[in-house]
Amino acid sequence: MDGSKARRTRNLRYKRPALASLGYHAIRLELWDIREACADIHWFTDQDDDTLLNALDGNEDEVWEFKMAFSDLEAKADSLEEVIGELYGWDGDMERTFNDCTVALIGNRYRTIGFDSEEEDYFALTAYEEGVAQTEAGKRLMRRTKADMIATIGQCLGILLAFFDLRQQYDYLKATFDILRDENTSLLQTIKEIDAAYEAIAIERRWNRSSEAVRRFDALLYNLPDRVWIE
Repeated sequence: MDGSKARRTRNLRYKRPALASLGYHAIRLELWDIREACADIHWFTDQDDDTLLNALDGNEDEVWEFKMAFSDLEAKADSLEEVIGELYGWDGDMERTFNDCTVALIGNRYRTIGFDSEEEDYFALTAYEEGVAQTEAGKRLMRRTKADMIATIGQCLGILLAFFDLRQQYDYLKATFDILRDENTSLLQTIKEIDAAYEAIAIERRWNRSSEAVRRFDALLYNLPDRVWIE
């Protein structure tokens, strides 16, 4: 998958209406992004164990559990992608069936928008066009037998619920990982600044509380988290 395309899709996620995120195309692209992100994080933690270990206060069990959480999430994303592929593939008719379910069932509760496959971008619909889209989607589903319609809608809702569950887990784990990494990076930067301030004091060869170097040194020590002193 082209990198710029993946980034554009990811950036659009928080800018587009809720129903757009439930589209078949959007779900499969986001699944791909989640799998890639989990693999990247798994690689990063394998290459740099110390960053995560320091961020988790040296608790090796928590580091292992954190890694396993991302591995489990990656496996779930693979499994969901495999299920979708077996049920629908990239077949245009199957994609339309999936989107018919979401538009017909909840299109009246969310803003329905169009998708231009050539431009690979979403576009706004008028209120009339939204109504037509919901009506036509419902008509196409109603042409099916009752048993087929129930089975089709059930498959669609099952995929949506599994996707929401996976996305929630990913958002939580990714946010936690980013916080831990940023906190550790910030701490390392502070320690470097403490060393630099101490060297500046050593150059002055005296401990003068009014000097800028001493004031900065004291301020940096004061702002260190308590866990640093325990370690």
